[in-house]
Amino acid sequence: MEFGLMFFASSEDSLSGNIYELVKQCAIYGDENDFSSIWVPERHFTEFGGVYNNPAILHAAIAGVTKRIKLNSGSVVLPIHDPIRVAEEWSMVDNLSNGRVGLSIASGWNPNDFVFFPDHYANKHQVMYEGIETVRRLWNEEAIERRGGNGKTSQVRIYPSPVQKQIPLYITTSGNPEGFEKAGSLGLNILTAVLDQTLEDLSEKIVLYRKKREENGFDPSTGKVSLMLHTYVGEEETSTKEEARKPYCDFLKRNRGLLNGLAQNRNSSFSIDSLSEEDMDEFVNFLYDRFATTKGLIGSKESCMDMVEQTEAAGVDEIACLLDFGPPSYKILENLEHLRQLKEVYSVSKTTV
Repeated sequence: MEFGLMFFASSEDSLSGNIYELVKQCAIYGDENDFSSIWVPERHFTEFGGVYNNPAILHAAIAGVTKRIKLNSGSVVLPIHDPIRVAEEWSMVDNLSNGRVGLSIASGWNPNDFVFFPDHYANKHQVMYEGIETVRRLWNEEAIERRGGNGKTSQVRIYPSPVQKQIPLYITTSGNPEGFEKAGSLGLNILTAVLDQTLEDLSEKIVLYRKKREENGFDPSTGKVSLMLHTYVGEEETSTKEEARKPYCDFLKRNRGLLNGLAQNRNSSFSIDSLSEEDMDEFVNFLYDRFATTKGLIGSKESCMDMVEQTEAAGVDEIACLLDFGPPSYKILENLEHLRQLKEVYSVSKTTV
């Protein structure tokens, strides 16, 4: 099992000082302590995660302070970009990092994000897959045809040439089995989450994914499945879970779309919009108690060991540890040491079995 570090920043308020300093410090720590990757998302026009509006720019900065750790987008919302520009930007980061980038691609869901390309919203999944093919071709140093300002078509290719001959590409998908099957069919990796599914559900989808890889001529064992888990590993289980409670509950409140979906899963007639503030607090605390045990790495390294084992048993290859869901920066940095110990103890336990 690999362990990566992921960021999503619920708000600027959750970060102190330079809002990107935490990411850089965690990246340096991860680089020095054999963490597999740094994942940075793309979000626009919202306090919830909006400090990460361009993962390529942030990873260009991280490339200069790290040497080994993979620099992954989690994710690039491809339908709101020209894929040529995406390939150009990330080829530059690939050069800056000496061949360490990876791209997870998402279709997007928020209509407001599509102000860049409004016409893409209705067919966002089709646009995404067409864009993936364009990025792949350009990364392979092929030229593609485009029309210029004079109305004439010409062949364009990207510079600088990427360091990696093939870019690691992921599809960001969660509840929909079709996303897993499509990724398998195309030979892509997977970035997923369990906020709106169980580990059992995920395990079934990973089986579908491996099957589709094999059916389409790809080695089923080489496709990589990375799972985002909210992570807060401390010294002692009970106190650590209580420290993470308010930040996690605030995270749920901010992520209203997720909360609506979770509410509907409980009862189709239930609406969080009708809840009083007191009832809302009760609801998110109920969710936290369940999530902290079954859908996150929250607690002591000893209590989190079982979750890591279940995750690996489900077919996951890497845990992308979401760090900045609300705890203060200094606690996140302090707790990296406990996360490192969990990673290393788990690795030793697997090699001695």
